[in-house]
Amino acid sequence: NTMKLPLNKFTLLAAAWFAASIYALLFKESGNAPPPFPNFDKVAHFITFFAQIWLIAKIFLAEQKHVPYKKLLIFALLFAFFSEWAQATFTTTREGSLGDGIADMLGTMAALWFAKKVENAKLQNQKPI
Repeated sequence: NTMKLPLNKFTLLAAAWFAASIYALLFKESGNAPPPFPNFDKVAHFITFFAQIWLIAKIFLAEQKHVPYKKLLIFALLFAFFSEWAQATFTTTREGSLGDGIADMLGTMAALWFAKKVENAKLQNQKPI
């Protein structure tokens, strides 16, 4: 039971965001500059995962298809786990962090909640009077 992604402009945006996320998390060296505010990295993780999951949900919403919430949650959990593991294993300027993984999943949950609100609103607007 695989998740078949429809092809539309959001598919390209989601793929580009995923590639940029992988680059930022694993290949871009972490700088020596202090963060702009405390826990900046947690906010960045939240935003990264919110945007990724929202873009994937938007692929389905744009095609008026049901958003596969459970599969998106599993994808995000695996992505969070493997990105934190890869940072701890393969980078010298980054580390894997449970806090970052929690921020990833909070961003995911916020995106899924928002997608559900949008999907429900679209369904309400389609009902005959």
